Amino acid sequence: MRIQQLLTLKKELGVFLFVRLMMAYQALYRRWRPRTFEAVVGQSAICDTLRNSIKRHKISHAFLFSGPRGTGKTSCAKIFAKAINCMDSKDGEPCNQCSNCLAADKGILNDIIEIDAASNNGVDEIRAIRDKVKYAPTQGYYKVYIIDEVHMLSIGAFNALLKTLEEPPEHVVFILATTELQKVPATIISRTQRYNFKRISNDQLVARMKFILDQEKIAYDEKSLQVIAQVADGGMRDSLSILDQILSYDQAKINYQDTLAITGYADQVKIEALFLDLLNKKTSQALEEVEELLNNGASAKNILDEIINLVVKAMLAIKGDTTVTFLSANYLEQLRLISTQVLSQTLQLANEALNSLRYTNQQQIPLKVFVVRISTQDVNATVSQTDAAEIKQLQTKVEQLSLQVAELLKKANSSAIAKPSEILTEIKDKVRPTKAVNQNVATLKKKKTGLQLSTEANLKKVNAVLSQATKQDLNTIKDVWQQDMSSLLEVSQRALLEVLEPVAASPTQVVLKCKYEFWFERAMADENFISQLENNLEKLTQHKYQIVLVSENSWTTIRQEYVKKYKEHLIIAQKELASNPNEEVIKKAKSLFGDLVNVKDDSDL
Repeated sequence: MRIQQLLTLKKELGVFLFVRLMMAYQALYRRWRPRTFEAVVGQSAICDTLRNSIKRHKISHAFLFSGPRGTGKTSCAKIFAKAINCMDSKDGEPCNQCSNCLAADKGILNDIIEIDAASNNGVDEIRAIRDKVKYAPTQGYYKVYIIDEVHMLSIGAFNALLKTLEEPPEHVVFILATTELQKVPATIISRTQRYNFKRISNDQLVARMKFILDQEKIAYDEKSLQVIAQVADGGMRDSLSILDQILSYDQAKINYQDTLAITGYADQVKIEALFLDLLNKKTSQALEEVEELLNNGASAKNILDEIINLVVKAMLAIKGDTTVTFLSANYLEQLRLISTQVLSQTLQLANEALNSLRYTNQQQIPLKVFVVRISTQDVNATVSQTDAAEIKQLQTKVEQLSLQVAELLKKANSSAIAKPSEILTEIKDKVRPTKAVNQNVATLKKKKTGLQLSTEANLKKVNAVLSQATKQDLNTIKDVWQQDMSSLLEVSQRALLEVLEPVAASPTQVVLKCKYEFWFERAMADENFISQLENNLEKLTQHKYQIVLVSENSWTTIRQEYVKKYKEHLIIAQKELASNPNEEVIKKAKSLFGDLVNVKDDSDL
C-alpha cells in the first residue's frame, strides 16, 4: 500500500519534484528536537541550572555533559549556545525569533562550532581550535565550541586542550558531551562544570510520543508506545527513531503487532505465560512458547532480559509494591503461590544464560538450556516454610522422647527387680534419634554455622572500615554510584545495584548496605558481581576500594554499637588526660580523637 502511494505521487509530481520532496523529509527526532529548555524531557534539574546561570549572567567557561545516549546532551548544548547568543533572551530561554536564534536553528551561526571528536580526534584538530579561540565572535556574544563524544579524543589531543580549557578567552565557552565519562581524563573533568544526564523514564517517553503523534495526527495503540519505550531504554532519540521506522512500515497507524514485528520485541503477554509455565514445570509447553517467540522475531537476549525484568517485578509485587502491573489477568495471585527462593534461583539461572550468550554464535542454545534447567530441576518451593516444618518436626520428636524418658524413669523408680544397666540400655534404645532427624539437625546446624561465620567476618570488616572511615571517601563513591556505575553494568545487574547503598568508606574499603536479606545473601554468593563492582569503582574513582557487604538490619546494630564504644573510649581518654596531663598522653589523645580533645590547666578549674 505504501509503495503504491509513492508510485502514484511520483507519477503526479514528476521525477524532479518527487526527488526534492523525498529529500526534504526530516526524521522525527530531528524535526522535534527541543528548541527551548522547557521542551527538554526528563532533565528538569539540569535545565533549571543552565537557565538560571544565563539569567544571572554566571556563565562558566566550560561544561561537561555526560550520560546515556539520546537523553538530551547535544540538544541542551545547542539550546544553551543559542540562548547565550540570543539578542532578546527572556528568563534564560532563547527567543527563537531574532536573527541569531534563527541562524542557530539552521546551523549557520558562525559563532557556534560543532565538532565530532570521533572523526576529529587528533592533536592537529585541537591545535587548530586553540589557534582560533583568540578571535572574537562575529555575530553573537560568545563563541561556543560543542565537542561531541569527547572521550574519543586521543591522549595528545586531551593534553593540547588542557591549557585552553583551563583559561580560555572571556568570549569562549566549551561544551563537552560524552556517553563514557570514565574514559575522560580527570584533568579535563576538574576544569569543567559537570552535569550528569539521567535516563528518561518510560512514562515520560510515552507522554512525549503521544504529544508528537497527536501533533502529526497519527493514530496509535497505548501498548505499542509502551513497547517502544521499553526498547528505547531511556533514550528519547531511540524511541523517536523506532517510531519513525514503524511509520515507514504503515503510515496510517502505530499498532501493537507492527511494533513487535519491527522491534523484534517479545510479546509481554506471551513472556508472562512462558514465565508461569517455567515455574510450574511445564517444560514442553515452555519450549514451544520460546520457539514461537523466536520465530516472531524476538532475540534470545530480549527474552532473557524480559524474564529477568519479570522476576524482579514479581518479587516487588509479592512484597507489596502496588505500582507494579501485569498484562495477564489474575497474574499476581498466581505468582503469590511461588516462593522467593524459586524466583531468586530463576533470576540466577537467567543471568547465567544471559552471560553465556556472549560466548556462542548459536544464541538459542543458552536460552533453551535455561528453560530445561529451570523447569525440570527439583527446587524447594518454600524455603522458609520447609525450615519451619523441619523445626516443628524436631520439636515434636523431642517432646515424644521426653515423654518416653519420663516413663522409663518412672518405671525404673517403681521397679525393684530391674537392674540399672538394663534400664539404661532400654532408655538408650528408645531415645536414640532416627537417621532422618540426625540429617535434619546436621543440615540446620550447617546453615546456621555458615550464616554465623559470614556475619562474624563481616562484622570485623565493617568495624575495620568504621575505624578509618572518612567523609571524603564516602562522598567520592556516592558521586559515581548510581548514574555512572549503572552505565557500566548489564541491564540484568542494575536491579541488584538499586538495593545497594554506600554507607561508610575508608581509603581502602567501602561498606555497602543491602536493603533486603535475600538480595544480601545472593550478592554475598556472587563473587563475580562483587569483583566487577570493585573494578568499575576503581575506573570511576581512579582509586582501588575493597567492597564489604552488610545487611540493613546488621548495619543498624553495628553502627549503634560502634558509636557507643567510641563514646566510651572518648570519656575514658578524657578522664585519663585530666588525671595525668603529661605531653605523651596529650599527644596520644590528640592522635586518637583530634580536635575533640580539650586540654585545661588545673588553675582554670
